[in-house]
Amino acid sequence: MTRANLPALGYVYVALGLPALLFGLNHPGAVSAFFTGAAFAYVWFLASLRARLIRFDPEGFFATAVVVGGGSFIALQALALLLARPQLEAPASACAATVIVGSSLAAWRARKIPKWFGRAGVAGGLAVLGVGMAEGAANWTFEGDAVYASSLGFMVWVLVTATYLLRR
Repeated sequence: MTRANLPALGYVYVALGLPALLFGLNHPGAVSAFFTGAAFAYVWFLASLRARLIRFDPEGFFATAVVVGGGSFIALQALALLLARPQLEAPASACAATVIVGSSLAAWRARKIPKWFGRAGVAGGLAVLGVGMAEGAANWTFEGDAVYASSLGFMVWVLVTATYLLRR
């Protein structure tokens, strides 16, 4: 796999992360295995995103926020999944929102995406944050033990972003 194709690992993250969410506590071994593969793919996707953001923002402010948020997200997501604690989804959603908003602002300011797309990214990031806060406060999951609506929203963003990065 070449460096230019690394964003495709965003698709792998979603393809492996979604079954991890769906299996919940019924199959902890399967959750662990799927999420391990998803985390590996996600870290490489995040690295490819960071490389692009550094070109958009040479000072590295947004790239730093995205990497810190992204790394924290995957750790908190693992805890939320393996411990089945929706309260952990709230801080995980804050980290996911940081990735979405930081990436959107960097691309928008560099004029690499249309204004409406940048605004949609910021709004989507804030929506992921709001939904995650509600999930944590209400001890709520979308379906089953570990399907979090905020995680699904983040996965949609990963798919859209991976597609964008591969097209460029």
